[in-house]
Amino acid sequence: MPISSFFGGVQRFAGQALGQAQRTYKELDRASGGWLPGGGVASPVTRAVFPPQPFPKRSEELGRVTGVQGRFIDPEKTPSLVRQIAPVVAPLWGTSDYANPLLNEVGMSGYAGGKTERERRTEVHELGHLNPKDKGLYSYFGVLGRSLQGLSDRTGNLPLVDLAAGLATQHADAPEEDRAERFAKKFADKGNYSAPVIYEDNTSDYGNRLRREGKELTSRAIGKITDPGGVVSRTTQFINEQRAKPIRSELTKIEPELRKLLMSSGEQVSPELMNLNKRHSELQRQLESLK
Repeated sequence: MPISSFFGGVQRFAGQALGQAQRTYKELDRASGGWLPGGGVASPVTRAVFPPQPFPKRSEELGRVTGVQGRFIDPEKTPSLVRQIAPVVAPLWGTSDYANPLLNEVGMSGYAGGKTERERRTEVHELGHLNPKDKGLYSYFGVLGRSLQGLSDRTGNLPLVDLAAGLATQHADAPEEDRAERFAKKFADKGNYSAPVIYEDNTSDYGNRLRREGKELTSRAIGKITDPGGVVSRTTQFINEQRAKPIRSELTKIEPELRKLLMSSGEQVSPELMNLNKRHSELQRQLESLK
């Protein structure tokens, strides 16, 4: 028997067995009044993991339009595992709208079924996280950076944790939000909302904001690692302050004279004014470089 035929037979048998198991489970669930986990809505496990949707028809409509099906709930009214855990991990963003690919669930506080433009845009943005197409490795760690930031805040902002949070925010959270924003732009006309801006490099304002936050966090963490006691930074600040004193002193002398020449120059600019203005600009640049 050819190997392909053998494996084909095994696959068909496994499919039939799985189908029979599912049918048997459904029959048992009906017999129990819908109390089996993953079965009917009577099970407390099912209600906790798969709570009922307040607007199921809206979910079906979005699935037809975008090709991505998700379960929409209002976590302020409906029990949500994500909303129970996220605020504990990261209080700053734990109550934000979310998409949970594991449960194929979208949680939006105050959700009213897409009545406002903001809701319609957020619906599709969150479905973008559930979209199985064009996923990158970063998609599986899409909130890792923000989760690590929350963990770091709760543990005293340890430099290594901050460093990991900054890098993850730049290279996981940011590109995943870009992906969701590109998805939202694709359906802006059909969804009747303003499309997010997508740049030539396929980034978005949302993603770029996270990149900036990640870079700042990374920079601060590296500073703490390389100068744990702040001795170097304080020494540098003291030296720069001493260097800045004569510059400020000269600026204090120049500025009144410069204003006087500007007021009396009229339409013609004298060589004296040009030289003084040039020197003033040089001193300002020197002072700025010491900050």
